[in-house]
Amino acid sequence: MPRLRFTPWLRRGLEAAVVAAIVAIGSLAGDRLSAGGGPYVLPDGPISGLVLAPAVLALGVLTCAYPIAMAATRTDAVLGAAAAFLVAADLTIVFAADRILLGSANDQMAGGLLVALLALGPAVMGLLGGQILTSLGFGRRAGAVAAILAAIVAAGVLEIIAVAR
Repeated sequence: MPRLRFTPWLRRGLEAAVVAAIVAIGSLAGDRLSAGGGPYVLPDGPISGLVLAPAVLALGVLTCAYPIAMAATRTDAVLGAAAAFLVAADLTIVFAADRILLGSANDQMAGGLLVALLALGPAVMGLLGGQILTSLGFGRRAGAVAAILAAIVAAGVLEIIAVAR
């Protein structure tokens, strides 16, 4: 039986997606270890941003930076980053479905969905930054630019979450 061979962009995208999903799911599940039954309540203040930080950074930064850094063409970089984010977000939404209380009004959202929505902005900005701010749009330099820009945007998103709580 012949071995199943993926294109390079899909292989790199799946590699990044699996690692990002494991980190995101593990960090969301780890936060629930000390909690009782029912939905998880985010702590007030800056701690709420720190609780969500590993999952948001994994989905937002890793899924756009790794496929771009390992790509051989601009098309491979864009397709790999898009595939990585979509697969990692889907895995996180499915396997991290514990409810998180968003406010005092008893509004709840699945943890995986919340993290995927928060990581969408950093992933898109990292992808755009890696493509626009570098001459080639792929390779190590583009991956580094994408990672730095995505991390800055993710820190801003997490800071907004911390201030809003």
